[in-house]
Amino acid sequence: MQGSPRSAGAVLVGATAAQATVSFVNFGLPAIGPRLRADFGLSLLELGAVLTAGLLGAGVALIAAGVVVDRLGTRDAMLLGTALGTTGLVVAALASTKGVLFGALFVFGIGSAVVPVAGAGALFRSFPVARRGWALGVRQTAVPLGGTIAAVAFPVLYAAGGSRGTLLAVAVAVCATGIWFALIAGDDRVRGARRVERPFRSIVRAPGMQRLLLVAACYIVVLQALLTYIVPAIRAAGYSALTASIAYVAINVTAMLARIAWGRIADTGGGTRRVRTLVEVGFVACGGALLFALALHVGPAAIVAAAVLFGVGALGWNALVYVSAGERASVELAARSVAVAATVVFVISGLSTPLLGALADHAGWDGLWLACAGIAAGGALLATRLTRTAIPTAPATPGPR
Repeated sequence: MQGSPRSAGAVLVGATAAQATVSFVNFGLPAIGPRLRADFGLSLLELGAVLTAGLLGAGVALIAAGVVVDRLGTRDAMLLGTALGTTGLVVAALASTKGVLFGALFVFGIGSAVVPVAGAGALFRSFPVARRGWALGVRQTAVPLGGTIAAVAFPVLYAAGGSRGTLLAVAVAVCATGIWFALIAGDDRVRGARRVERPFRSIVRAPGMQRLLLVAACYIVVLQALLTYIVPAIRAAGYSALTASIAYVAINVTAMLARIAWGRIADTGGGTRRVRTLVEVGFVACGGALLFALALHVGPAAIVAAAVLFGVGALGWNALVYVSAGERASVELAARSVAVAATVVFVISGLSTPLLGALADHAGWDGLWLACAGIAAGGALLATRLTRTAIPTAPATPGPR
């Protein structure tokens, strides 16, 4: 049995809104980075630490968040995580030292770790197999959407109320959307679920899980390269800031559309096309990286066009990995399975970014994009060996009432 289409749609809207407001912090703060640096006397190293504190907090807490969501259900887990995340943001808004600012944003990250895991778990329980990829794709659009909205709104908020006013406004948004999502999702715990011994061993040993995590590790490296270094690469090739901005906006819009489109494609055949879609994403990213490297020597129009194709592959795979991870383990471990996959994504993204910069310094921008093409192709080849999961035909528990 499953929830009504209306209740499932409400859960999707709530999960997307909660994810978007978390992304305000994680991907919007760089928009006022120079002002934070001046307000708190931050060095460049310290600024980097502050801007990634939320992601770091989430990265260390994702697996614990999965345990909480599986045991308490979406409603209670979201209320706890929202309370902790909001508290962290309020303390950050009132901070007078850089140490307190970093620590408070780190605490926010720990609380926010519940959001992606709870959202994925609720969508698994609310949508049938044939619509899960699409649903998670829609939810994942919240990440680039939230970052884009914040990049526009944060300078305005800062002009009106400084860093304190900006962080307090975000705290209100995070609190409101978190509570709203919790109330929409309701008590969706799996009733009568069997207790799984050694749950993380079961997750890692689920059919194809280890290979899936390797695919995710490859794809996140390519994603980080595109998001982090597309603007410096375009500027270094001698093009204007306007060209770089247009390309950056284009890939973020592409990310939103691609995640929905790839999710819908993966849902065809009753959800049996997950593996094939993961392979296709990797090869599209490979081709996009090669064309982007070439376009840097051609002109602005070619750069934007190549960036869009690159983004379709490099930025479109997240939901596919998360839905595949959740379906490979038992239903009792769905949220924790997503948390394990998300942990790999967060950790590899944090570790790979400086290494990618070092590669660009050593081998040049062409070398970086050629390496990305090879890594994307490697991920696609790994995905060709993935086993197809035996997926149940309906969610295991009733959807939210």
